[in-house]
Amino acid sequence: MIYLKGHLARPLDAVLSAPSRVAVLRALVRSRSPLSGRALARLAGINHQGAAAALAALAKLGLVERRPAGRSDQWRLDRRRWIMTELILPLFEREAELAGAVADAIKKGLRGKAAAVLVGGEAAKGRLEPERPLELVLVEGAGGRRSLTEAVRGLAALMKERWSLELEVRVLSRREAARAAALEDLWELLPVEGPPSFNFHPAG
Repeated sequence: MIYLKGHLARPLDAVLSAPSRVAVLRALVRSRSPLSGRALARLAGINHQGAAAALAALAKLGLVERRPAGRSDQWRLDRRRWIMTELILPLFEREAELAGAVADAIKKGLRGKAAAVLVGGEAAKGRLEPERPLELVLVEGAGGRRSLTEAVRGLAALMKERWSLELEVRVLSRREAARAAALEDLWELLPVEGPPSFNFHPAG
């Protein structure tokens, strides 16, 4: 029996050891086309030096390829590698499904209970951090507040168990929602059963 240890036993250690490497890989996976170092840095949300260091490390691991293209090199994933096709690509593909899965669970859990669901706070701005609550503003449906409260309780349990997400919920009557332009935060409408039956104008 041959026992292999080190990098062969834990290849993801080197790949995921730095947030900049993860950001660069994610940007390349989502772009699906070669990118210059500067374009890659912008998409990854990191500075050019950080992107360059990440690309150098990923190139040593055999995960990205550099192709000369005029004044700037173009970078792309090396999809011939086992670690890329079997581990990294499926990992990022599943990651990309997370937000959709959470939204679907919210819609399913509140369908028929809320006239509309609004995502607020940091999540509405695309800046939700780990261990921060997902803020929702709910507009009462035809069943009233009691029915909605029970649905929220079940949804909160599901969010915690499946995605480790805490919910922070505010419930508005339809009349309150009609005056929602006075809210201080930016709200993003997430329809549950089509558009609400009242006039609503998001702030911002």
